Amino acid sequence: MKDFRKSLYIFLCSLLGVLMFMLLERLAVFFYLYLLAGGYLVTNMSYLQIAIFDYIVLVLAMMLGAWYGVWLGLYWYRIIYEEQSHPGLVGHVSEHYFPRPSFARSEGVAELKKRLVEDLSRLETVEVATVPSPLEPVPVKRKIVRRSAPKKLKTAGASSAKILRDSQPQQ
Repeated sequence: MKDFRKSLYIFLCSLLGVLMFMLLERLAVFFYLYLLAGGYLVTNMSYLQIAIFDYIVLVLAMMLGAWYGVWLGLYWYRIIYEEQSHPGLVGHVSEHYFPRPSFARSEGVAELKKRLVEDLSRLETVEVATVPSPLEPVPVKRKIVRRSAPKKLKTAGASSAKILRDSQPQQ
């Protein structure tokens, strides 16, 4: 099982290296062709020569990517599984993005205890007279009742004045 895990790890890392180097090569070729088509670069190579050059560079990039992936796979396999000096992806995320609270340390706990003692001593010095007694009646304010004001009629122009005049009974 251990040999299978190591082989799979190296194989997947080599695929990752090949893909990464292919992306870098394609990006470089894109910018080269963009500069060539825009007239910023002048070359005397034909289309066939550019295609052959691109093919050779692509094959070299894939071979370098595979070599880099094998090296990367061996390196990280040794660190994670043999030395066990790296906590892995979950450990990395939990350490860097969800750190432990600061009060979990001993000096944090001592500081919290000190603040708690200070708060309790301040609380004991508060006078008891500030707390209302349930036996004393609390004065109640008289409720003020206001009458609602009558609504005003809207007069938005001559047409509404005419409507108001026509709607009143004539005497």
